[in-house]
Amino acid sequence: MQVQILGDIGVLPDNEENYLYLLHAAIESVDELSSLEITKISSKYHFRVAPSTPQYANSILEEILKINNLLHIHLDLSKSIKSSGGTISFEINVE
Repeated sequence: MQVQILGDIGVLPDNEENYLYLLHAAIESVDELSSLEITKISSKYHFRVAPSTPQYANSILEEILKINNLLHIHLDLSKSIKSSGGTISFEINVE
């Protein structure tokens, strides 16, 4: 799995770092060839997950939702998952 961090996210607090490792592991467990792009914009993280094939999109989305529900983290999902060829985009607040 490819992980690309855009911009300077600086030193991460432990909770944020653990979340990123957990998210990476969950996505990789479904699709080892997918890519994850992480961007920090002020007090939000923007994530873009591109599965290797569109067939993995639903399973990856289920894992992302499962993790965030388990940790009680609200995420804002993009509305264009099907029209973008399976690419999943979402944001979370860190405040």
